Amino acid sequence: MDDAELWWQTLAGGPLLLALFDAQDCLLQANPAYRAAWGAMTQQRSTWRSLAESALVTGCGPAWDADALGRAAAQRGRLPMHAYEQAWRDGRRIWWVEQRTESGGLTCTGLDLSAALRSRTASTGRLLAEPEGLQALQALLVDSRAWPLSVAAVPADSMPSDWLPRVRGDDICLRLASGQVFIVLPSTGPAQALALMDRLGAERVTEARWGESALELLARA
Repeated sequence: MDDAELWWQTLAGGPLLLALFDAQDCLLQANPAYRAAWGAMTQQRSTWRSLAESALVTGCGPAWDADALGRAAAQRGRLPMHAYEQAWRDGRRIWWVEQRTESGGLTCTGLDLSAALRSRTASTGRLLAEPEGLQALQALLVDSRAWPLSVAAVPADSMPSDWLPRVRGDDICLRLASGQVFIVLPSTGPAQALALMDRLGAERVTEARWGESALELLARA
């Protein structure tokens, strides 16, 4: 996946914190949520370390001191993909996924876990339209607590009354604009998902892959 394909699959004004850095760890792109989180007008060509140091001086950003910042800067980008949870000074806990691009840059995707839990609770037990459903699925894909995660495809001509009462409390149901219906099964591996197929009237079940987007998962499903 090249940089142009990745940025911007998700709307720039969405809830995820999105940023793209080049091979020298200088900022190329960032959405408003990412910029606001660091408490500064993040300019292109600023390094990640300069953003973090500025946030530390102004008392925002991650809940760390100068030593912890230095250790994070030294370790940043060493692995092809790095996922971790981070406490922030404003009380949020943000789940970050950092991944190397083919050009040597680094993509950063952040999710406010407390907001995701509120969204997840509000999204269960009903059939969501495409925009809301994709947002709920994307939030689960970057939340390690929802893994393993599977998606069940339900016939487009089926009646929600046939299967909606049978979904579990944490499952999320969404209908795409094409009419295709999917049931998102968090904390469900392929074997358990297959066992749920008959109960839900599903045609097939697809296991999610770490690092893929909601659109990529549904395209496979």
